[in-house]
Amino acid sequence: MKTTPNLSRRSFIKSTSFAAAAPFVLPSRIRAAEVKPNDRITLGFIGMGTQNRGLLGGFLTYPQTQVLAVCDVDTTRRENAKKMVEDYYATKAPAGSYKGCATYHDFRELIGRKDIDAVVIATPDHWHAFIAITAAKAKKDIYCEKPLCESIHESLSMVKAVRNNNVVFQTGSMQRSSREFRTACELVRNGVIGRIKTVDVSVGGPAVPCNLPTEPDEPGLDWDMWLGPAPKRGYHSELSPRGVHKHFPNWRNYREYGGGGVTDWGAHHFDIAQWGLGMDESGPNEIIPPPDWQKAQNGVR
Repeated sequence: MKTTPNLSRRSFIKSTSFAAAAPFVLPSRIRAAEVKPNDRITLGFIGMGTQNRGLLGGFLTYPQTQVLAVCDVDTTRRENAKKMVEDYYATKAPAGSYKGCATYHDFRELIGRKDIDAVVIATPDHWHAFIAITAAKAKKDIYCEKPLCESIHESLSMVKAVRNNNVVFQTGSMQRSSREFRTACELVRNGVIGRIKTVDVSVGGPAVPCNLPTEPDEPGLDWDMWLGPAPKRGYHSELSPRGVHKHFPNWRNYREYGGGGVTDWGAHHFDIAQWGLGMDESGPNEIIPPPDWQKAQNGVR
């Protein structure tokens, strides 16, 4: 496979997601400029676990955005996110001008609001496609955490929905905004290391079937809604930890809800391989599992 020749630094940066990272490096005089209320991008957050609380904290600091609503199937996490938003805006908004943060346990109600411009999705992976497609059809711009979804069919359906409804979609691929990864891909695409024959990607093992026992239900959690399109089973705190938690839950390692290291880290590292090869708009021609694929633990070649 040949690398892309004679690609200048300027054209490379323009052709990548560098623009997506631009707001993070704007001069302070621009970031500090006053933004009129009607010019702000209004946001709704769906799935208020550890990842989305981090994203929420970041978006709250941007004068260009305003958070109107949060959604989670767990009451404790939902109310915690609401408090996080209201405590922040209470110190920023003029007295009497802030009307509070709405809460929802069903994402469809949040997406149905006409006054929300965009949604931030950070649910377990098995919900990504359905929520994103619903948001696109409602003409909402979308930021959706990685991995994008769970299958090729889901990914193509998401692309179709986004394009048909002319909305903006960005997936959470932090390495695209890293100077080190941009530089490495630039070197590869300019042929600095020569002709690329093989790419080895180490990401960890695949997901396994979920065989966890059933625990007592968690009060305030809509477990059926958490499961959504996944097979029905009893509650277990390893999948949806009780209350507000600071770790990343282990649902990602069970194939009913995620793809293990193959998708969790693969969403980052496979993407960089595609980026460096200039193959962003393509996919694999063939996937050949090893004879002992059940024992596979490292990655993909």
